Amino acid sequence: MKDIETSNLPSPSSFALAIDFGGTKIAMATASGAGLRLGTREIPTLASEGAERVMQRTFAAARELVEATTAQTGQTLRAIAAVTPGIVEPDGIRLAPNNPGWERLALKDVLRDHFDVASVSVETDVKAAALAEARDGALKGVDYGLYVNVGTGLAAAAVVGGRVLRGAHGAAGEIGYLLRGVPGERHFADGAAPLEEHVSGAGISARASALLGRAVSAREAFALAATQPDVAALIDDALDALALHVANVAIMLDPARIAIGGGMARVPAVATRIEALVRRALPYPPEVCIAAFGHDAALQGAIVAAADALTSR
Repeated sequence: MKDIETSNLPSPSSFALAIDFGGTKIAMATASGAGLRLGTREIPTLASEGAERVMQRTFAAARELVEATTAQTGQTLRAIAAVTPGIVEPDGIRLAPNNPGWERLALKDVLRDHFDVASVSVETDVKAAALAEARDGALKGVDYGLYVNVGTGLAAAAVVGGRVLRGAHGAAGEIGYLLRGVPGERHFADGAAPLEEHVSGAGISARASALLGRAVSAREAFALAATQPDVAALIDDALDALALHVANVAIMLDPARIAIGGGMARVPAVATRIEALVRRALPYPPEVCIAAFGHDAALQGAIVAAADALTSR
C-alpha cells in the first residue's frame, strides 16, 4: 500500500472560509480541511444597496467570523471559496440582473485583496450546489448525474465522474435561457430568460399576479391552484414546460439520476411531474429524487471547494 503523502494533507493550523452570496441572504461558514463547519454567520444581502455596500457588510461579518474561529481554534485562515448567482468572469459577474453592480465586481480579486490569502476560488451558486450533491448528497457515487435547481430562478448542472461540467464560459446548465418556441418569444439578446420567466418561482409569481390583478407569490399560486381553475391551469402549464425541458436535457446527457433542488423542490408536484415524463420519454429513464441539501446547498458546495483548496495546499 502506498504511504499517504503528508505534504498534501491540510495543515492542522489552518481553516477555510466559504461565502454564499444569495439573493436574500449572505451565508458564510468557516471549515476545516475535512469540510467540518467550525462557525457560521448570516446577514441580509440587501442587493439594492449596490455591490460596494454589499461587499463592505460581507467583509465586516466575515472578519468577525474569522476572528471568532481563530480565537476558538488557534488556527489561521488560508483559503476562501465564494459562490454567487451569475457567471463569474475576471472583471465582473454576468447574468446576475438582480444584483446591481455585480457586472463590474471582480469578485476573486476583491476577496484576495481584502483577506490577503493565496487560495481564492469563485463559482456559480448552482454549480456549487451540484458539487455538494456530488460529494456528499443525492449524486454521490453517480458517474453521470443531473442537478436541477428550481427556485426563484432556474438552472441546472451536469455531474460527470464527480466533477461539475462548467462549459467553455462557465455557463453550462443555464437552462433558464432555453427557448420555448412560442410566437413573439423574447431571447437573451432582448434581456429575457424565456424558460425561467415561465416556470421558475419568480416566473410563476409574475404570471399569477398578472392573471389575478394583484401581487401573488409562487407559494400562494400553488395554494390557489386547489380552488381556482385558471390558476391551476397556469401551474399545470408551467410544470409541463419544466418537465419537457428537463426531459430533453436528460435525453442529451443520459444521466443515471436527476436530483431536484431549490425552493420549489419542496412542492411534490414538481418532482412528480418531471419523473412521470422522464419515464415515458427517455429510452433509459434515470432515477428522479429530491436533492439532499436544502436552503444551504450552495454554501455546502462552497465549503467543499474551500476545504479542497485547503487540502491541496
